[in-house]
Amino acid sequence: MTPQQLADRARNAQASWDEFVGPIVETVRAEYLSALTKIAANEPWQSDKIVKLAIAQRVIDTVESQMKAMILQGADAQKAIDRAAQIENLPARKRRWVDIGVPA
Repeated sequence: MTPQQLADRARNAQASWDEFVGPIVETVRAEYLSALTKIAANEPWQSDKIVKLAIAQRVIDTVESQMKAMILQGADAQKAIDRAAQIENLPARKRRWVDIGVPA
């Protein structure tokens, strides 16, 4: 995938996260945590229910971390695109220093 495609994908993921996924994840996380707390307090012998709710929390956390990783990957790609544009706009005498790794 090109850096531009990664950056576009990240923008779409961020917009989806902000508008739809983020609020849903937080609502579901709060509901599961409430259920987990209630069962742990009222039915501590129901370890199967507690384990299932804990697994659900882990799934929520995994989905959230994967989405955020996708967004960060795209943000890094956008930084690379921006840096390439900056280098492209440098005069040739300065650009040759960037090419060999010396700061401009």
